[in-house]
Amino acid sequence: MNVVIDRPQARWLPSRHHFALARLLAFVQLRWSKGAGSPTPEHLILSIDRDQSAAEHYCAAMWTVLTTASYIAVLLPLRMPFAFFIAVPLAFFAIHIPVVGGGLILRLLAGDENHVTFVSVGAMGMLFLWSAYVARTALWARFVAWFFFAVVATNAVSWLLLRLLRAQVRTAEERCVL
Repeated sequence: MNVVIDRPQARWLPSRHHFALARLLAFVQLRWSKGAGSPTPEHLILSIDRDQSAAEHYCAAMWTVLTTASYIAVLLPLRMPFAFFIAVPLAFFAIHIPVVGGGLILRLLAGDENHVTFVSVGAMGMLFLWSAYVARTALWARFVAWFFFAVVATNAVSWLLLRLLRAQVRTAEERCVL
């Protein structure tokens, strides 16, 4: 793991983010802010790892839970907002049971390898299929489904932009780290 010491701009390194949209926003912030206006601590040590952005991971987790809860809420025979309050705890189970079960099955079938990518793709694939189904209905949750597709499309466009800007991103990161 790489570490950057006493460089406040390193907070905005694209390589510290997992999703393309967050990497693109970090690149824009790194490129044009120059660290102005941010308080500089006496000593700062930041790891350069794509899973170090807590805000990004919390936002993605809350987005997944609230999307799933919306889909469950329309299935419940309760009125809103009571259906949503019941659906949120059910969403945690609806997400975690396939993830944990899928991870255990993969571990049994393939051994002790790291299966995080396969389980993540499977979970997102299930949410994608569920969103495709809900988007075709006349329920209020179709707006949630279309928002899901808008975020996925925005992330895909961000990935394409980052592929086109990869030389500039690499240069900006090297300038910050060195």
